[in-house]
Amino acid sequence: MKKILAGTTALVACAVITSHANAADPIKLSLGGFAEAWVGYADQDTVGGNDYANVTVQQDTEVYFRGSTKLDNGLTVGVNIDMEADSNAADMDDVFVSIASDTLGELHIGATPGAANSMGNLAPEVGIGNNDGDVENWIASNISNANFANSTLTAGETGQKIVYYSPSIAGFQLGASYGIIPEVVSNAVNVGSTNTGSDIQYNVAVAYSGDFGGVTVGADVGYELIDNGGTNGTSVNNESAGRAGLNIGVAGFTIGGSFIAKNNVGAVSSKDMDGWDLGVSYETGPYGVSVNYMSLSQDDKTAGSTGTVLEDEKNTWMVSGSYDLGAGVALKGSVFAADFDDASATGTTTNDNDGFGVVAGLAIDF
Repeated sequence: MKKILAGTTALVACAVITSHANAADPIKLSLGGFAEAWVGYADQDTVGGNDYANVTVQQDTEVYFRGSTKLDNGLTVGVNIDMEADSNAADMDDVFVSIASDTLGELHIGATPGAANSMGNLAPEVGIGNNDGDVENWIASNISNANFANSTLTAGETGQKIVYYSPSIAGFQLGASYGIIPEVVSNAVNVGSTNTGSDIQYNVAVAYSGDFGGVTVGADVGYELIDNGGTNGTSVNNESAGRAGLNIGVAGFTIGGSFIAKNNVGAVSSKDMDGWDLGVSYETGPYGVSVNYMSLSQDDKTAGSTGTVLEDEKNTWMVSGSYDLGAGVALKGSVFAADFDDASATGTTTNDNDGFGVVAGLAIDF
């Protein structure tokens, strides 16, 4: 940790002390991003008396503005602005500045996910994505459990952070971050509260990437601590999470997966969550196929509750295919199924749901 702090301090010091060494021309931003358009059919149970459309159209669009310049002192200073561009989006996503050095590493300052989130390995997937909550765009999850994750990554909030990535040494890279995360009113411990403070997120990860005679290996181990900023006790406590991921590739095949375990989810003492995913993909030329499975479970508990603690569960599987049409355009499709089990403390199954879906669409990078 001392080395991380030393590297971070050195980067900031170099940028401040030698700020007069700017290149003659200002940074020019380049435009990029992606646009995805999907049409799909989903068959599912009626949940809570609500009927759901069988045929649905979904989209996911982001626009990137990025640029960098190398100063006379050797530091590279960059700007990263990501905007959600869907009609119902909240506009901004990752927005940060970066300071990079070949010998000292890279520093991000601004709104960006923590290091363990950015460095995480997941089960391979070539379709709509099974480890990011996209299945719930087609099959409804009405599980009444605050802070239930939809991924095996650590928290991906893009609150204000300082994130440091070390240089890669023999394939190993270290990442660490400190961030301010605004409290979410829907957290079980904050419902009805007028507290407008912020949580503090500490995040650290170690990742490895290597190639052994045509066999590629990608792995990571990460840890996250979210300090709720209040007094801990029998009902409220700091949230912590540990995760690991591994991908191994050879001859076009990639097999991999990940695991996560959380304690005191949403700052509720002894409210635990765990999850895992596993999958395999094969890509040759413009073609790709994949199959994977993800399982998540979390205690159904609120602050101060007593008695038997039940578990809510999300289980999804997906088979996908892709075809690269060239010029950044790919045709993709997925067949998937989901089972959402709301094991609420009342013992009711009103919010349970299961179903399957078939989705196809275009993914365009620009």
